[in-house]
Amino acid sequence: MKNKKIISVIQIDSPLYVNTLLNGIANLYSYHDKSSVIVDMRSSKSDVLWSVYGKDNIKYVDEILNLGTNINSQMIRTYLDSKNEILCVRDIDNVFEQQNLNCFFECLSSVYDNVILVIQDKSSESKKIVLEIADIILVSFIKEPTSFENCKNLYLEFSSEKTKELKILPVMFDIETNYDMDNEEYGFIRKDMAVLPLSFKIKQEVLNANFLFNDKSNKFVKALDHLITKIEHYEFKSASPKKDSPSCVCLSGYQELKSKLHKELIVRMQEYAKEQDQVKLRNIIEMQIEGLLRLSDEKISFNDEQKLIKELSDEILGLGILEDFINDNEITEIMVNGCHDIYVEKNGKLQKTEAKFHDENKLRTVIDRIASSVGRHIDEASPIVDARLKDGSRVNAVISPVALNGSVLTIRKFAKHKLSADDIVSFGSASPEMMDFLSQAVKDKKNILISGGTGSGKTTLLNVISSFISDDERIITIEDSAELQLQQNHVVRLETRTKSIEGTSEITIRQLVVNALRMRPDRIIVGECRSGETLDMLQAMNTGHDGSMTTVHSNSCKDAVSRLLVMVIMAGVDLPEKAILSMIYSAVNIIIQIKRFPDGGRKISEISLLQKNDGNLYEIIPVFKYDIEKNSFVKLISSEKGRC
Repeated sequence: MKNKKIISVIQIDSPLYVNTLLNGIANLYSYHDKSSVIVDMRSSKSDVLWSVYGKDNIKYVDEILNLGTNINSQMIRTYLDSKNEILCVRDIDNVFEQQNLNCFFECLSSVYDNVILVIQDKSSESKKIVLEIADIILVSFIKEPTSFENCKNLYLEFSSEKTKELKILPVMFDIETNYDMDNEEYGFIRKDMAVLPLSFKIKQEVLNANFLFNDKSNKFVKALDHLITKIEHYEFKSASPKKDSPSCVCLSGYQELKSKLHKELIVRMQEYAKEQDQVKLRNIIEMQIEGLLRLSDEKISFNDEQKLIKELSDEILGLGILEDFINDNEITEIMVNGCHDIYVEKNGKLQKTEAKFHDENKLRTVIDRIASSVGRHIDEASPIVDARLKDGSRVNAVISPVALNGSVLTIRKFAKHKLSADDIVSFGSASPEMMDFLSQAVKDKKNILISGGTGSGKTTLLNVISSFISDDERIITIEDSAELQLQQNHVVRLETRTKSIEGTSEITIRQLVVNALRMRPDRIIVGECRSGETLDMLQAMNTGHDGSMTTVHSNSCKDAVSRLLVMVIMAGVDLPEKAILSMIYSAVNIIIQIKRFPDGGRKISEISLLQKNDGNLYEIIPVFKYDIEKNSFVKLISSEKGRC
């Protein structure tokens, strides 16, 4: 019996099953006082899968190979755990080209009783290494026809090699399918085959990071211990099948293949339903897709395979074809007009893209996912929804029967990093003097109203000027869809709720404003005033909640006052217009007008004060204006006309 050996495990199917096998072998060797090292060379992402077993301190083959000719047994003993270690690969594309790879395995073999090399079945480069260094090959597969056919092909491939007498052992994971392995066609492989029972219950047990592999009452452990005994005694034989297996049926068309893989992925990913780490999930999906492609034996190019992986990952975890636009920092708005027309706003300009949803159902799936993620509901009875993405982007969706030409989806993105006053100045949206003025106004607890059109940057500016608020104040924000990103410590965020399916449980902005007054706020910030809540906001500003802020849709500072007047009337109060205007001018101290220009740029076009003059009349006094002809910001004299 040979004391030291290199065992190669070849993955055909799910990496989860293979990792269960590897983890079990390493643990049982440990119980038998034998050292082992697992060298995982399946892909650059395989280290993620070891976290299931609590293996977080992974070391990498690349780091050792980069030492060049300095690799030796003493260095291996110093760098690695000489009892039990796992090595993965950072750059799978280059690792097999390293000249010192064989030397690396020789050094490992001199240190460890067992070197366990795991590769994928499609990699010709890794197969070449296996042929050169391995003493034993374990070809793993699951109990189902396609997996068996792939196993048989590998078995034949390695059996036909004359360069070295290889010991080949098929290892079947018995996952309790109805597939019949008693057929005479499979006799050649049954002679040497090791069967590992892996029912759902057993799988739950052995995947537990704390599972002890010394429990011989466990069927999986018992079978695995028998497998190790066979490995130690080389109890294998070579044979040949009686006839070739039929090749897998190829799918016609990329979309058909994608659709089939999508259905199978949904089933396979159910066991990861509780995983929240998006990076881990994407890596798992990638490995699952690669496994499914091998099972299907579909001949596709490397570029198409990478495209499939990305598209399916985006569809299962994200927003499908919209993910590229979401991740493009230059795109500020995404507009989907039915499944075939997608527009974006990039650098302030509208552009039509070539991207398309495959059909209306794909688009509706994305809309439903967005709505459900924030507890909203959309269907024909309630065909309009406002929501937000995890990054705070604002979403509006309209479906049939309201949308006549297909579902409409609009996503307004916000910068991934919070903009500062310096950013506003560097973008040319305001002058340093203007931002200093606003900073002092916020510190002096002036009530501020930001006015502008759709997409002009009102919420962005509100985020920026709110950064001037000191950290020792209690701030309550109220929004239809939470978008504000205040950085202070003492912030209470409130969000409206739409009606339930039964038409009840609606919570409006007006209700939240009234409730906020009972929450001991120092400042109240309302994302946008659109209706009767304006009255309550003005009353809050007039009753000791100085320094509050909000936004409105209007075209100028003067129009903003008129808008406030109309919205107060919408509250249903029976007050004369003069009394309402008096309330507005007493409550609001500063109006900031922001505008989007034809070139796509956003600029603060005017900053005005609302004051009472000596004649007891109210005035709108412009302090700063943007001069479009000179392309500069101008500070104005306080006696500028502006009576109302």
